[in-house]
Amino acid sequence: MNQETPDNAIFIIESGAALQLVRDYIADRGRVATVVAGLAKELGISRATTDHRTGVLQGVVFDGEIHPDFRKPDRRGVSYARKGSPWAKRLKEQVGHADQSQLIAQTFGIPLSIGYTGRGAGGEEYEGWRCIGSPLSECGFLWMSHDGPFAMWTPDVPAIVAAARADNETVAEPAASFKLEFPGCRRIRKEEWEIMVLQHKLQKAA
Repeated sequence: MNQETPDNAIFIIESGAALQLVRDYIADRGRVATVVAGLAKELGISRATTDHRTGVLQGVVFDGEIHPDFRKPDRRGVSYARKGSPWAKRLKEQVGHADQSQLIAQTFGIPLSIGYTGRGAGGEEYEGWRCIGSPLSECGFLWMSHDGPFAMWTPDVPAIVAAARADNETVAEPAASFKLEFPGCRRIRKEEWEIMVLQHKLQKAA
């Protein structure tokens, strides 16, 4: 699970739209997990692969005979549904949960990339663009139970912009003036979250 890195920031979610967002997301993950478990039981499998972003069932590992709707296992032992088969249709009809990174970014208008211009050592002008944050996991939720506490991580946009400006680059909007301020959220250090996780585990063990 991605947490705080030099390019990320962690926020405790205490109230407001962010609190509702994380609760809805967790509930939807549960819905998808229940569907996947049902499909796995029907196929008689104990292991499967799911989509990183949406949670839907993708591939399966058969312990015994391979279902005729599925191809032979790949090098990892994973079988995928044959194109046009009934099971391929069923898997395609799955409705996954939201991509948490996109969900958070779109809800709060968080830039996941920056555009910039500058001058090279020889004085020549250049312009560029790059993604920011952890690849494929730019934003995300953290939680210890359905009752919380809840947190989320995002790219530390102001810090990334400051680093670009330190290299004498001009950063374009919306990243240039973006502020890490979200209603109902409070920024914390990674160590604070780790302490909360430890306290939660101790309470459960007591």
